Amino acid sequence: MLVIPAIDLSRGRLVRLVRGREGSEIDYGDPLQWLERLLAAGAGYVHIIDIDAALGRGDNRGLILEIVKLCRRAGVTVQVGGGIRSYREASQLLDAGVDRVLLSTLLYLDENSALRIISQYGADRVIAALDVAGGKVRVRGWKEALNRSLPDVVEYLSGIGVVYVLATNVERDGTLSGFASFYSRLFNDFQVIVAGGITSMPDLVTAACSGAYGAVVGRALLEGRISLEELEARRWSVRC
Repeated sequence: MLVIPAIDLSRGRLVRLVRGREGSEIDYGDPLQWLERLLAAGAGYVHIIDIDAALGRGDNRGLILEIVKLCRRAGVTVQVGGGIRSYREASQLLDAGVDRVLLSTLLYLDENSALRIISQYGADRVIAALDVAGGKVRVRGWKEALNRSLPDVVEYLSGIGVVYVLATNVERDGTLSGFASFYSRLFNDFQVIVAGGITSMPDLVTAACSGAYGAVVGRALLEGRISLEELEARRWSVRC
């Protein structure tokens, strides 16, 4: 299972939110300094989220493109999400060198644009965000619940050819409360990247044993609960 470090951006700073709540930001400083540490430790993937774009309060697009350039020079795979709500925004990022875009609101509320992106760029360059709280899929920066059951959403994603799913346990995200898988069927249908609550190396092993393709880790890495040195020794991969 791949271990994928998260870089969440707000007003040009590296932050983490607790359960995605606006105003809960914890500031971890300069994102480029953190990126430098990740690259020095041999990280092969980077997960970037534009918090401001997701919450509808501006964006960090210039900084994201700078990070993408640095990652491409280092041969690092980049996935970007947060507020990508049109074909134009998605295509600009993909054309700029982003390997995969993370789609949520657009994917569920604008099926034609979603299908156009998948058709033009390929399903392997799209990650479907499955942000779940209280058994409901959340959209618009986790502020609204989608009026569809979780099984219906899974069936829809399968039907439009989605390969990668980022399954985030919103109620645990940023809390350091431990990993808990919320929907086992996903592991049969998709390449699943999990997120939310991952605190320790045993959490990563549990995620790997659940069948996850990857795991996004944010606060636990930033606060040293999972060490960069250990992940470098493991080549950013964890086995069951």
